Amino acid sequence: MTEPSTLTQGVQCVSKDTPLVEILAHMKRDGGVIIENLIAEEDIDKTNEEVKHRLAQDVEWDGVFFPKETKRANSMIAVSPTYTQTQLMNPTFQAICAHFLTTRHWFWWGEERKESVSKPYVSSCTAMEIGPGAKAQPLHRDSFVNHTWLPEIEAWDDERDKHRESEIGMMVAGCKVTKENGGTAFIPGSHLWGTDRPQPPKAQDTISVCMEKGDAFIQFASTYHGGGSNTTTDQKRLCYATFMVRGYLRQEENQFLAVPKEVARRYDRPIQEVIGYSLSDPACGYVEQLDPIYALRPELLGEARPRDW
Repeated sequence: MTEPSTLTQGVQCVSKDTPLVEILAHMKRDGGVIIENLIAEEDIDKTNEEVKHRLAQDVEWDGVFFPKETKRANSMIAVSPTYTQTQLMNPTFQAICAHFLTTRHWFWWGEERKESVSKPYVSSCTAMEIGPGAKAQPLHRDSFVNHTWLPEIEAWDDERDKHRESEIGMMVAGCKVTKENGGTAFIPGSHLWGTDRPQPPKAQDTISVCMEKGDAFIQFASTYHGGGSNTTTDQKRLCYATFMVRGYLRQEENQFLAVPKEVARRYDRPIQEVIGYSLSDPACGYVEQLDPIYALRPELLGEARPRDW
């Protein structure tokens, strides 16, 4: 395996068959990585078809974060089963999130020492279409929603930084993405920056994330980035943004309201658990002091009773 330290600085493009350990190394060094052909083109086409009506219904954003030429489709789990099964639950994406966002702590329970393992779950799922004439977003960190405060570091350390990140995002190209039609402006290495830097991020330090349909850009939420300007006259840039968050933190998009129960029940249990119908160990998210899966699927309750953690 080529060591990432010997590669050209910037965002690396790797194949979907690249070993996970190498993908993780790119993430730790650059803050993000492009995985080519992660989602099959036919699945992208099907998702595009499922989401087009919701995109057409979007209203103009009141503010500057999303230009008026941008249309969004939120609640993607409710809108598109294809997106949910092929993007949200993509095994590579889920493995990356499990590696960086699983939280393990031990605690005393009387004289017994116990370990608690909190798994990540979905934070937000949004399709974003940037139309011609749209101006670039302000550069930002998506982790601002989690109130994270990060110290400056020179390089990633596996032990010291195992709890550093609060979220991981994936942008999947729903069409060819170029600098001209609004490819994400991204500052490689900015996940290492401290929150208290006296100067704001600068546009001249960004690179443009360019992708073919089905490619995926996976990044730490602590990286500085923003949707690019669409300087074309006839192209719309469509991408699907999926974020996973640590299991004990609040979701950015409230999935319990965004995904109606009758829709959530149609999915299998692993998807239901990623939505949030599972306990974040040791005891976050219960209903009647039971795993919330029973509130969604009471037929599973059987003889289950509240128990110790």
